[in-house]
Amino acid sequence: MSFQDISAQCCAPGNPVSGSEYIGTLPKKTLRTITFYRHSYSDTYFEGSDISEYQGTESGYDFIGEVISYGIIGKLTAEAEIGYYIDKYQDSDVLDRFTTHGFTHAVLSAKYAVLKTKNDMELTLGAGARVPVSRKVFKDDYGVPYPQEIQPSTGAFGFVGQLFFFKGFQEKKWRLVIHGRYEINGYNSEDYRFGDALFTSLFVGYGFAKNWAATVQLRNEYRWEDWQGDTRYLVTGGEILFASPQISYTFKPRLTLSVMADIPVYRHYNGVQLGPKYAVGISLVKDFCF
Repeated sequence: MSFQDISAQCCAPGNPVSGSEYIGTLPKKTLRTITFYRHSYSDTYFEGSDISEYQGTESGYDFIGEVISYGIIGKLTAEAEIGYYIDKYQDSDVLDRFTTHGFTHAVLSAKYAVLKTKNDMELTLGAGARVPVSRKVFKDDYGVPYPQEIQPSTGAFGFVGQLFFFKGFQEKKWRLVIHGRYEINGYNSEDYRFGDALFTSLFVGYGFAKNWAATVQLRNEYRWEDWQGDTRYLVTGGEILFASPQISYTFKPRLTLSVMADIPVYRHYNGVQLGPKYAVGISLVKDFCF
């Protein structure tokens, strides 16, 4: 069980947050599809906020995701999320290379705008369920399960709560977005439970030219410790602050392409953990009006 002492929390299963994909409510009878790809790489261990003496491991993943939203009425939107790891790996000088792939889980949720004005202001609350699409557990040739953090899915049911605030300024050239997301995980078939996670984001965007927009996001991710039955793993969980620049171009009709990056600017882990070095992504947003 030595892998528990060098767990790669950066590879914890779940749909990776990919930038500004999480939205508020949509107009009635509007369907929005968001397709995104994300590549992440890690190669440095940290102890608390400092670089650890222990090194010699790298990990990463390639991930594609889909978010589908539909405006039921002007203030109520239904949403579904799903993701698939094309490749997810962890390679160490001490342990064998672990490689997995597969679906994460689906998130089925609803969002309601408690405040929505004609002057570009919105406050929306949302809640939903995390449903495992696959409970497959990857194992080695001897039937020993791979480390939990390298599995593509938590393999457990869970809950997601969200808060979204939007404010536009100066004829929509400037925009401010605040987004919060809280995730609760249950126990899977291996009696393992990933720690709850809290994501808080601040977006500031500006339309600097026709059809072009730039956005800077500050996103804080706080994760609590994992549990194996009644045992809490003290070398899991922690906090990371990302700076995420993004540039977007809107085609006609209602089609937007975005390119983004994640750069860690602050981190603090419980114990020694492998931290993310960088991530890059691309997303395509398409609206359909019925």
